[in-house]
Amino acid sequence: MLFAEEFLHYIWQHRLFSQKNLIDCEGQTLNILNTGILNANAGPDFNNAKVIINNTTWAGNVEIHIKSSDWQRHNHHLDKAYDSVILHVVWENDADVYRTNGTLIPALVLKNLVNPKLISQYQYLKTNLNWIPCEQQLPLVNPFITQQWLQRVLVERLEQKANVILQLNQQLKGNWEETFYVILAQNFGFKVNALPFNMLAQSLPQQIMAKHKNNTTQIEALIFGQAGFLSGNFTEDYPQILKKEYAFLQQKYGLKPLDKTLWKFSKLRPNNFPTVRLAQFAAVVCASSHLFSKVLEASNINSIKALFNNAKINQYWQTHFHFDIATAPSNKKMGEKSLDLIIINTIAIITFCYGKQIANEAYVNFALNLIEGIKPEKNNIVDNFKRLGINVLNAYDSQALIHLKNNYCEQKKCLHCGIGNKILNS
Repeated sequence: MLFAEEFLHYIWQHRLFSQKNLIDCEGQTLNILNTGILNANAGPDFNNAKVIINNTTWAGNVEIHIKSSDWQRHNHHLDKAYDSVILHVVWENDADVYRTNGTLIPALVLKNLVNPKLISQYQYLKTNLNWIPCEQQLPLVNPFITQQWLQRVLVERLEQKANVILQLNQQLKGNWEETFYVILAQNFGFKVNALPFNMLAQSLPQQIMAKHKNNTTQIEALIFGQAGFLSGNFTEDYPQILKKEYAFLQQKYGLKPLDKTLWKFSKLRPNNFPTVRLAQFAAVVCASSHLFSKVLEASNINSIKALFNNAKINQYWQTHFHFDIATAPSNKKMGEKSLDLIIINTIAIITFCYGKQIANEAYVNFALNLIEGIKPEKNNIVDNFKRLGINVLNAYDSQALIHLKNNYCEQKKCLHCGIGNKILNS
């Protein structure tokens, strides 16, 4: 058999089988009133189903197997939880099945009731080696169906990320400013240096930073010192000053700096070096106290961007990528693409998460509008979907497509995909 039990769940749930003149394995007439609710937990596969068997209405649960003998193989015959099953739905009936009290459970065989085209279509989606399973069919799907599904998967993506943020917020005792500060720091590291940035923020809480918010040198000393970059001997004045300041602050607060080797420089462009990102982060910290509150007060994406664009990086970094190594002058201001990623992965997600937690739809909608107002990312996933005819207008679309590819297409979860459902049902 080239399909799993999950496919039978799908067929039953969506009634994708002939329901004309149904009879069970005992020859009794069968009328399905309600297929029930798919059960994601232990116990029978579908709860609260309702069927009529020989003019008698039955309400209870439905269990589904490829072969009816799987009932014994799964030890259901020993489990009283399965005594509530009113119908056993199977592909092949190779054994009678009984409740623990010895009564026979009616069985419905689907094998001859399902359109063979549906089976072959499903098998094709599960076994082909295309970039995505529905690569050949996707251009034929109504764009409205595709867009509706992308809206859903974007919200799913945000909710998954929000769950991680809520866990951190609980660890930080519900402090949203601190939560925002840690996630913002983490995303300043982007993928390569996300972990050390997260560790830095959690080892250098805002309550310490707030005490020095009016002293730029001390903020920079705390950030670079705690990151482990001030442990060497320097010849230039700026790092010497930072090192001296950090030595005092480290003693005052009992700080233990990170290991400098945690930071990765390899294969990064110089403007993405962690030293530059730390300088940019320090500038944001210096420019805005209670940054999360300011984000919540923002009215549009331009006011969000202004919070970052107004942060001035120390002039030292205009001619440096490392301490004590001067280079030709270059602008170290955060680029538009980097800022867009910060807005997507920090501002929008935390605003979405916060709005969900306090049941404020205005914040949720603002988060979605922020993503919609950003240009789409440029990567292989987005490019390939464009090749297949998907119109990608903004980050709302590209974020949804990234989630679709990674969480549905890569795992061949076509049965759980709105686009896959449309293809199978057609």
